[in-house]
Amino acid sequence: MKNKKIESPIELLELATGYQRSQVLFTFTELEIPTILSKKNLSAKNLAKKLNINPLAMESFLNACVIIGLLEKKKDVFKNSHLSEHFLIGGEDFYLGGQMRRYQKRSYPNWENLTEHLKKWDYGETSDETPEDADQDSEAMAEQHQLALMHGAALAENFDFSTYKKLLDIGGGTGAMSIALCEKHENLSATVFDLPENVEKAEEFIRKSPAKNKIKTIGGDIIKDELPENFDIALLANLLAVFDAETNKKLFKRIYEKLPANGVILISGWILDENRLSPEISVLFCLEDICWNSPDVERNFNVYKNRLKETGFKDISIQTYFEPTRLISAYK
Repeated sequence: MKNKKIESPIELLELATGYQRSQVLFTFTELEIPTILSKKNLSAKNLAKKLNINPLAMESFLNACVIIGLLEKKKDVFKNSHLSEHFLIGGEDFYLGGQMRRYQKRSYPNWENLTEHLKKWDYGETSDETPEDADQDSEAMAEQHQLALMHGAALAENFDFSTYKKLLDIGGGTGAMSIALCEKHENLSATVFDLPENVEKAEEFIRKSPAKNKIKTIGGDIIKDELPENFDIALLANLLAVFDAETNKKLFKRIYEKLPANGVILISGWILDENRLSPEISVLFCLEDICWNSPDVERNFNVYKNRLKETGFKDISIQTYFEPTRLISAYK
């Protein structure tokens, strides 16, 4: 080594310790520290007493929270950062604690065996062959409800729904997208079509919405059962990687056949750029798909565009509407 320049491996070390940052976030959420601090800013000593944690351990943890942007510190007192104040206070409109618990309890353990998942994953496995189905059950959907609501609210602002009346939310989970869209647009009603156990969970959320009288649910198998009738706009949100290419093509065709003239299909998801190197979260979620043994991974716009054109759709376009989420729209 005496003839080689010594360089710091800091970038590599930061990559290697990324799990430490995520675990700080998960524990921060699990301990409900943002909710506690929303009522009163506290010192590490006072917070340690409230949570029954050693004061030195508490201070070390809170300092880590400051470093990664979850807290701010003035002298010995800690307070929520804007990020925590906006997304991590229990009971608030944009609370994402459920989403963080999903990452912690469901997603994170899967990533521990990424090497094994990569070696055994094969394209096109059906749901019957997939060993990991807990990511699509009603409990998993409920954990993601708040984030889906935010997507729906953003979609309501970024697409012109004024000429449409009836939305079919295919694989709609808890109905969050339909809820947000119908609350925003008086002209719009919606049908959430998903597995029976998922629409049962959706009904719980729909009953709490001011738009409850405009949203109905139908339980069924998206692949095996007939699609509901009478809609002029179809929404597929975070769904296509659950199926392989041929299944998706058949689904597009079934939607196309039931849409009226000038009806539209909307595809919302973490769609990749053409070189498949961005957005970063979307690239990483290709591996998330593999960890869950999904039949496919995230695709780029041209893949979906070509499939839609083959079906007969026209005027196909894409936009980013809720970073990094993209929206593809295509018309009959």
